[in-house]
Amino acid sequence: MNRDLTLVFSSYQSQNLLKKILKRFHNKYKTIIIENSCDKKIKIFLENKFNNTEVIIPKKNLGLAKSYNLGIKKAKTRFIFLNNPDMEITDRAIKNLIIYEKKLKEFGALSPIFDNENLYKNYKIFKKKKQNFSNFHKKFNIVEVDLLDNNLFINKKNIKKNLFDENYFLFFETFDFTRQLKLSGKKLYAIKKIKFNHLGASSLPEKFGNLVKKTRAFHYNWSKFYYLNKNFGYIHALRKILPNIIRAIKKIIINLIKFNFNEVKYNLLELYGIFASILCFKSFFRPRN
Repeated sequence: MNRDLTLVFSSYQSQNLLKKILKRFHNKYKTIIIENSCDKKIKIFLENKFNNTEVIIPKKNLGLAKSYNLGIKKAKTRFIFLNNPDMEITDRAIKNLIIYEKKLKEFGALSPIFDNENLYKNYKIFKKKKQNFSNFHKKFNIVEVDLLDNNLFINKKNIKKNLFDENYFLFFETFDFTRQLKLSGKKLYAIKKIKFNHLGASSLPEKFGNLVKKTRAFHYNWSKFYYLNKNFGYIHALRKILPNIIRAIKKIIINLIKFNFNEVKYNLLELYGIFASILCFKSFFRPRN
């Protein structure tokens, strides 16, 4: 078993996805799972079935930022790989990350890209720098970037003062985390030769469709304004969030005309998230299915 690396997952009743991952890795890497559904049956099942697996059951749903911080603090290894269960990861990819880490030395975080990269085209994550890359960088298609999202391979000693901002519940927490690493002088690298597939919400059981929709409606908008306000200032954040407000109001009017009242509820949640963040309220909304 590799004693230098711990896999950390934040989960919400993703045991079916985790089973597939643990079948491949439980004899190779220590795995820590924060199970935010607080279902103790999942802990019993996974820990009894798979070696080197620790499932932590918090008292309430922590969200991603707090879950990752808890996993980082619990991990005893030098390296930590932060993941969501809906990422299809391979042993070869992990081994390659370990190899690249030795070459890149002082970095803040490494990350693969996604086979279905078009999902992230609006994030503009992989922004090339105007600089001369070494032969190693060119050979393995490694790019220094300003931000990273999901699947972060980190060296624990480099992030002692740069944990996740726990004001985030969902969305933008990884952007903010990697931005703070960058501002502290640590380098961020996207490794184009390593690719993962992101299954996304389609991988969740159908019964969670309503929960996912409500969660995204509020938290995406709350977190977007909070991220922009924190990193670029209140006025800049207001200018950037204004199109979201206009779009949500338009959708409310259209859905009212169509008598589509169920969709109006989600549109109102979008506005709720935006104005809660504008008014500096905490990310308090916790939807139930």
